[in-house]
Amino acid sequence: MKRALIVSSLLLSFFVCDFFAEGFMLPTSIGMRKPFDEGDSLVTIVFAGDMMGHEGQYKAAWNDSTGRYEYDDCFRFVHDYVSGADLACVNLEVPIAGKPYSTYPQFCSPDELLDGLKNAGFDVVFTANNHVVDKGKRGLERTIEQLRKRDFAFAGSYRDTVQRDSIYPLIVGVRGLRVAFLNCTYGTNGLPVTPPNVVNMIDTADLHAALRKAEELHADVKIICIHWGNEYELHSCVAQRSVAQWLADNGADLIIGGHPHVVQEADTLYRKDGTPVVCYYSIGNYISNQRKPHTNGGIMVRATLNRYSGKVIATSYLPSFVHRGTLDGKYQYYLILLKYS
Repeated sequence: MKRALIVSSLLLSFFVCDFFAEGFMLPTSIGMRKPFDEGDSLVTIVFAGDMMGHEGQYKAAWNDSTGRYEYDDCFRFVHDYVSGADLACVNLEVPIAGKPYSTYPQFCSPDELLDGLKNAGFDVVFTANNHVVDKGKRGLERTIEQLRKRDFAFAGSYRDTVQRDSIYPLIVGVRGLRVAFLNCTYGTNGLPVTPPNVVNMIDTADLHAALRKAEELHADVKIICIHWGNEYELHSCVAQRSVAQWLADNGADLIIGGHPHVVQEADTLYRKDGTPVVCYYSIGNYISNQRKPHTNGGIMVRATLNRYSGKVIATSYLPSFVHRGTLDGKYQYYLILLKYS
């Protein structure tokens, strides 16, 4: 284990150089930066990027000794960071459709992936992304069943409009704060969403209605987790920036983006009244088997909220790196956080 960690540290240093190679640097904290301690007045929410399910990942998770898929090791080095937050969220970019499992371009991973996320400390799962219907109606509905079985809160895809209307926008109570989560995607890779299933799309009329409903449900803060942009582009596109400003103007308090599989810039947008709204255009991959430039990791965003006002008073991030080693001829995947003072 000691030798593996030394190797990981060296690889991490290369990853960090690669991560910032294009000349932009995200500040460690964005938005309304204030000194704070971890007192009773604060709520922390952590966001992780795209949780992928390539073949190497589920093959590595198989344990011959127990006859089970086991994912806990993937999260062993980030467990404290995730579970230490009041709430932790992740984008699940793979259906949990049952056997047979499959990889790109139409994913399907074992149920035990959700156990790994649960044991790591995640509470909220977002499912609106371009792979949500890779396994059709069965895959969408079975993913929801498995999420509910493990008591995950979720948003993005639904069995039907009745289910969606009853639980969307997702309202999560955390230490007295009512947090509303909205989740949507640009599309589903051209695959149809089979009626009566529903997948939230990027539609301003629908988003406007959801934001107003969140207000009617007395949400203290409204957070948008959105699947958008162009894959592998290190900077946001015009469409992302336009939608982001619209979201800010219409009541979003924080915007977290995904899909490009690389980290893009973050920015502070302003409403007409001067209220700042932080937008992370893409926080990159969480775990994947991708090894194209800039795809072997991402950032985990930590938002700090005032539990009495609901205001987002600070955001910060930590880069995470996927160390892919080999053991007994199989890849092994470990998430490693770059920590700094």
